[in-house]
Amino acid sequence: MVRVLCSGSFMCDIITAGLPRLGDPGDLIYAPNGIQIHPGGHAANVAIDLAQLGETGIAATGGLGEDLFGDFMEEQLLRHGVEVHAQRMTDVPTSKNVVLVVKDEDRRFYAELAANTMLSPERVRSTLEETHPKIFYQGTVGGLRLIDPVLDQVLGQAREMDTLTFVDVVYPTEGAWRNLRSGLHLIDLLHCNLRESEKLTGEGDPSKAADILAQQGVRLAMVTMGSRGLIASTGEAKLKVPAFNVDTLDTTGAGDAFCAGVISAILGSEALPENRLPAFQRELAEVLLKGAAAGAACVTAAGATTAVTKQRTLRLIMEQANDVRTRMERL
Repeated sequence: MVRVLCSGSFMCDIITAGLPRLGDPGDLIYAPNGIQIHPGGHAANVAIDLAQLGETGIAATGGLGEDLFGDFMEEQLLRHGVEVHAQRMTDVPTSKNVVLVVKDEDRRFYAELAANTMLSPERVRSTLEETHPKIFYQGTVGGLRLIDPVLDQVLGQAREMDTLTFVDVVYPTEGAWRNLRSGLHLIDLLHCNLRESEKLTGEGDPSKAADILAQQGVRLAMVTMGSRGLIASTGEAKLKVPAFNVDTLDTTGAGDAFCAGVISAILGSEALPENRLPAFQRELAEVLLKGAAAGAACVTAAGATTAVTKQRTLRLIMEQANDVRTRMERL
């Protein structure tokens, strides 16, 4: 039985972390931590993270080329126990993403727009119908050429199936968020980062941006702020959750890990069978806490999913949760 369907981009991440600096033209910079290839993309990351957090019944759909990188992505997902519903394409390659991480700086992405952008709404809707998940995670909104224009139809189908809807966005191409804005009332959970929340709402203050999204129909709007933690709003109540304290090596996939942690916590909530979000008081605070812990675990190793494990996440919660709870703020 499929409990979570993850839809969105599949990409191969080619990562070099811990760089001393970016090179000037003509420079040769050696990578102190090597150059690694990892599965990436919203849908793949969240699915693998969920499996590594100990969840079962995880499926994923995304676009892949008929090539070596596509085979790698499918093999990696299957190896983690994910049920794969890949849309393989002969006319476009699997997308690659070159990730440069300078020490003590945020990651830089140099991404190829290829098969990951061409996932069809027909594939997603048929997979929804086939799997009938409890939670539908639609990532990469703003970067899916064929799904973005009909996002409200995809979310509407999930809602008709009494499936909890979770949307994650990428900074959009022009006009790509038009249907996202009109379909906010169909979203149970929405995740975005600071830059994305400002682009989506026109509000630079993340607290106000989260409120705007909730007032426009999102049941729980979550804005992550890196080392500053996160803000979550239902429109009626709002919570600021501070970040866990970890040594950061590579921030690639931290937002995806946060989403996986939130989904994992909701799967363990008694509210899920009735398609209700947990109450905003203690239970929802614990849901956000697990998301923050999974995101913190992610950044301690190179690769979007490498360090997102049940053991590391629970260790962070055991060691730091009490401190994080005392620093939470009701806004």
